[in-house]
Amino acid sequence: MRALTAFAVLGERDPESGIRVSPTWFIEMLNSLAWTDRNKSSLALVTLTEKRDPAAMEQLRDRALESLAEMARWRNPSHAFAPFVLLGRAAGAREEEIRSAWTAPDREPFLAKAYRDARKLRDEWRRRNTPGRTTP
Repeated sequence: MRALTAFAVLGERDPESGIRVSPTWFIEMLNSLAWTDRNKSSLALVTLTEKRDPAAMEQLRDRALESLAEMARWRNPSHAFAPFVLLGRAAGAREEEIRSAWTAPDREPFLAKAYRDARKLRDEWRRRNTPGRTTP
């Protein structure tokens, strides 16, 4: 996973390199039973979602929202930080807002709101993209 993360970082930092790493498997690993998978994939995804590619953000909301909400509440700050950032991004929060919430004495209000907002975005996307369903 480290090598793939390194390629992902290189591709993000140097777009002319032509290196593109899909976030798909990193997102799926957020649901792993292994702590290491969850931790390392969240760290990689912080880099892969810096530009907030709409498809990546939709996939993050669709496949890993509950895991991110759980992980962002981990007691060890170094383990909770990346999921906290990812949950904020999934909710559409600005980077400044995420950083400010991270340093707040009580992070729970931000986490609860971010989870609600991200769920709302996910549910709206699902309604628009469910075959056979018409949107108002």
